[in-house]
Amino acid sequence: MGPNYAIVIALMAVIGCNRSGAKDHASTSAVNESRARNPGDAANNTPEQNKELARYLIRKNYPQWNGSSELRCLNDLWQKESHWNHRAVNKRTGACGIPQSYPCNKMARWGETYGVDYRRNPWPQIAWGLQYIDKRYQTPCAAWKRFRRGGGY
Repeated sequence: MGPNYAIVIALMAVIGCNRSGAKDHASTSAVNESRARNPGDAANNTPEQNKELARYLIRKNYPQWNGSSELRCLNDLWQKESHWNHRAVNKRTGACGIPQSYPCNKMARWGETYGVDYRRNPWPQIAWGLQYIDKRYQTPCAAWKRFRRGGGY
């Protein structure tokens, strides 16, 4: 079971896919309950709600990043990329979403997993972005360091 499986399982628990009807208090403590139970509701998230969702996913799937320095690096990186706006599109390159995926459709499979439009919903964008950082740079601070050298991350 790789990191994809862990992310999918955690998100399924958050959005209520266990179909048991039981409330998962641990999963809803970090994210607005309506958004935690339905990723479709997250399409109207504010940047602050997107940050909270990212913190939740980090706690669940990347606990080694849960220190303040890694969270700060991720915040700085995605603030520069998109201002945490899940509807952001780079007019020059076509990169999109919170992590500014290029090409944008790299996140399509994640959208299918959650049954939402990856171009308009933060769930697949954040999940994809965290996995991308993990696989390519190992940490948000390493990705942020690369970004600051110029040319993206």
